[in-house]
Amino acid sequence: MSLGVLHRRMVSAMGLTALWAYVAGAGSSPATLMAGGAMGLSLLWLPPASWGAWIERFARVGVMALFGWTLWISLVVGQDFMAPVMGILLFLLGVEALRPLEMKNDTRLYTLAFALLIAATAFYPGLGFAAGFASFVAAATLAMLAGFLRRQSERFGSPEPRIGRRFLGMTAALSMGIVAASALMFVLFPRLPRQWNVQGRRPGGGEMAGFSDEVSIGSFGGSIAANPEVMFRVEFPGGPPPSVGSIHWRGRSFDTFDGERWSRRRTGFYSDLRTDAYAGRWGGPFREVRIFGGPPGAFVAFGPPPLITVRPRSAVRVFRDGAGDVLLFGSDNPVYDAIYSAARPMDAQLREAAGVDGPARRAYLQVPRVDRAVLRLADSLTAGREARIDQVRAVEAWLQRELRYTLDLPRTRQDATLEGFLFRRRAGHCEYFSTAMAVLLRAKGIPARNVNGFLGGEWNDNGQYLAVTGNNAHSWVEVWFPEWGWVTFDPTPPADRATLVEGGTGTWAWPALFWLDGVEYRWYKWVVDYNLERQLSVFRGIAESFGRGGGSGPYGGGGSRGNGRGPVAPWALGAIGIALLAWMATRRRGDALPPEARAYLGLRRAYARAGYAAADDDGPLAFAETLARASAPGADAAGRAVDLYVAARFSGRPADDGVRRELAEHAAAARGELRRAKRGRSRV
Repeated sequence: MSLGVLHRRMVSAMGLTALWAYVAGAGSSPATLMAGGAMGLSLLWLPPASWGAWIERFARVGVMALFGWTLWISLVVGQDFMAPVMGILLFLLGVEALRPLEMKNDTRLYTLAFALLIAATAFYPGLGFAAGFASFVAAATLAMLAGFLRRQSERFGSPEPRIGRRFLGMTAALSMGIVAASALMFVLFPRLPRQWNVQGRRPGGGEMAGFSDEVSIGSFGGSIAANPEVMFRVEFPGGPPPSVGSIHWRGRSFDTFDGERWSRRRTGFYSDLRTDAYAGRWGGPFREVRIFGGPPGAFVAFGPPPLITVRPRSAVRVFRDGAGDVLLFGSDNPVYDAIYSAARPMDAQLREAAGVDGPARRAYLQVPRVDRAVLRLADSLTAGREARIDQVRAVEAWLQRELRYTLDLPRTRQDATLEGFLFRRRAGHCEYFSTAMAVLLRAKGIPARNVNGFLGGEWNDNGQYLAVTGNNAHSWVEVWFPEWGWVTFDPTPPADRATLVEGGTGTWAWPALFWLDGVEYRWYKWVVDYNLERQLSVFRGIAESFGRGGGSGPYGGGGSRGNGRGPVAPWALGAIGIALLAWMATRRRGDALPPEARAYLGLRRAYARAGYAAADDDGPLAFAETLARASAPGADAAGRAVDLYVAARFSGRPADDGVRRELAEHAAAARGELRRAKRGRSRV
């Protein structure tokens, strides 16, 4: 096999392993089958050089057609353009694998195979991807070796060196050892604490629009701009719920309204967030989410209400203030597990709730000076309804039915008021709806407060996480019920909530940005953000895989549940297994030599170290003559050992134990004299 053919086969193997890693995450398609078939064919047969011009024309026409299809898909149809782009890449891979044997063609195939491997990282990097990546490293090592020898041979016009299968196998095994050692070093030595932006959180800056320490309805003129920036990302260890788009990610609550702005009363009281009365009041099922990052400047933990507990997974501390909001302290990027109750009390249960509100709820009855029409509206909506839940539902239903949602701001300051929203404009964004409901309920003596956070998000299939963007910023209401606590109500019209969730992501560039967000998320999570905490979690996962860990956490959540550590132990065991197999293969190659051959080769190495080296192409008899002419110590014993080796080696039958024992004795005697001569020279 020529070096050119060997090089092309190794480069095609690179492409096949990259395709393997890609299919493991993205799945198969006609494009992957075409590319795999072409590269597989190039391992066995290559078209003649005369076909080169035809293949070139076919490649140009195919790329132009696929490029036009990509533009039509992305600009006219409005679908994700990544699928046709990957189709172009796979098409080029298949075409390049069938080009004539020229170095420039193989260089292009190098680049395309590496690009496909990079693209594969955007999809699920499971064990299939890991196997494809390891195989790619081995194939790339062999391809670069063959390519270097090929270039040097062509450059100097020398005959092509012969490369045996054993040499290729040893090179591939060495590359696997390098991969295993690199993975081990990466796991053992985590990154140092960093100060740059990861997980979607900027190190400084002000509050984002739509989420701040104050909620205002006084703005007028213009409209609310779209903000598709990812604020935080959410993983669901137990799998995403079917209603993931309607989850309220609770952030802050507000207790004081001055007619234009909502603000927080600073109590100065903080309690450690370890237990919560909601666990006993609401019961299960208890579910867990893992949240990465947060809005810039918003040091608050998000989660579906009611939050039962929060477990930090980065260098941050978590506390709950007197209002029940969960606060974050620390300079690290927030990563935490939030456990919440998925149960919600039924209206019948709330209707039967007994007890009084108590002095602590008086802060949530404050009403600013408002027009008497607002008070009359509250009376009319709740007339004839005694139970608190019935009054709350009446107000919520009227707001959803009679008013409409819009991102356009009021044109005048007069309309940018609660009265303007309820009686004149009758349209507004979510802050108007939540403000109106809270004030109407407070006017009837029902404790209520404004809450802001985020609603829903967009599911990212590349990273299997929910991306919550600035477009999902939202406000709603919490109402106090004795025996139950704060219960969530959302007066924004349900039909308009879908618009709120989807708003701002319909731009032509959003699919590409969202796909790149999945790539960035994985890179930061598993490479840049690999720190001491993640290192310890890796070691815990290894311990649990051997049965020394485990155990369930509080509220049904295990300490290691769904944290992505499952494949770590198989990775470590696989790396150890590869090293052991390579070592055993080396040992077997050595043990395969007969005893007389090992004795003879050991004798040659001993004399070579003492300075009596024979030429590499010298046979056994020439080696013995070299020792005799040099009067080397032990030359006579070495000569008798060589005679016995030659007789055993070329007799055509295995040497018996007596011959082997005699050969070993002469070899030992020769090495003994050699050592004594060496010690005598050292004393002199």
